[in-house]
Amino acid sequence: MSRLARATLIGATVASGVTALLGLTWLLGLWPSPYTVPSAALLAGLAGPGAADVTHVVTALAGVAAGIAALAGALGTRGRVTAAVLQLVVFGVVLQGTGPLSTMGYLVAMAMPVAVVVLLVQVVRRYPVARWTVGVPGLVVLLVGGFLAREALGGILRMLGSGLAEQRAGLLLTLLVLVTGTLWAAVGAQALAGTPAVERATDWVVRHRKAITVVAATGPLPYALIRLTWLTPWPQLGFDLDLSTRIWGLALSSGAWLGFFLTLGLIRPWGEVFPRWMPGLAGRRVPIAAAAVPGGLIAVTLIFSTVPMLVLFSGQGLVEGIVGAIAFPCWYWGPALALAVWGYVAHRLRSDGDSGNDRGAEATPRAGAGRPAEALAGRWLREDLP
Repeated sequence: MSRLARATLIGATVASGVTALLGLTWLLGLWPSPYTVPSAALLAGLAGPGAADVTHVVTALAGVAAGIAALAGALGTRGRVTAAVLQLVVFGVVLQGTGPLSTMGYLVAMAMPVAVVVLLVQVVRRYPVARWTVGVPGLVVLLVGGFLAREALGGILRMLGSGLAEQRAGLLLTLLVLVTGTLWAAVGAQALAGTPAVERATDWVVRHRKAITVVAATGPLPYALIRLTWLTPWPQLGFDLDLSTRIWGLALSSGAWLGFFLTLGLIRPWGEVFPRWMPGLAGRRVPIAAAAVPGGLIAVTLIFSTVPMLVLFSGQGLVEGIVGAIAFPCWYWGPALALAVWGYVAHRLRSDGDSGNDRGAEATPRAGAGRPAEALAGRWLREDLP
């Protein structure tokens, strides 16, 4: 077994162990279970929190057992794939609610002000013309706007602080399940890598990866546009909003726009070579994992949220359900993003020649470029890293 595959298995096993321990604290009454809220999971709404807690613990322990068996060499390809499918079905559908999508969206929105400031500072540092047309004016607007809206910003911070404190158990569960699901998805992918069916699928994905990526990039656009309506006199919510709510809507929208541009980066040159405004990285190859890991995590988040979101929309009437499915199109956004990441990884392995160039070396031609993407993908997932 390769070092990469072993490291992934270890990560999945440890994550399953932590997930099981968290569930045991609920069963023992040491910590309130988030499954007491019916909307936290499909099973919780159908059978109650007790059944959800037990299923959570049993599935996580099965993941630990499968991981240990695989690490000991007692679990072959079929066993690892079966274990991965079990974890993904239970934690991705049976024990899933709408929490992952909102959690990820809020975390990205909270990080956007810092990201914007860093971007503007780098524009000032690296682009002489844009320094005075974009960078400096942008920083001035942020500084003045922040001072004028300090009370509204304080309200947002208090709201986020109290919300995180109240929902800490659910937040921990959401992040842990997403990490666990992503790791087990990687385990399954590594087990299948190199098989004829996966090689044919990889070849198809690479051929169509540009169209797939464009489709995936459209996923966050409806939400981004809806949240921008909060800045107009006719907000989408239909009633007057205070300044703090409008600012928060702008942060949520900017996070969605970031997802749009980063997704397009999977097929753009700056998704393979760092642009010159990035300090210490300009001109260097973008590590494959730098795009594949966050892209894969978001794809898992969206796929996990698909069934709960559709169930939620189906209970709101036909028209409302259709509008909701368009505003939050997890049903196509998640699979499309997963395929886009798949195509990006395979393309990079073909163009870079081997995974050794994934260490961030300067962008120079590599020996072996042009080999079939599916064979290189199999190598990256199955063989030892150099």
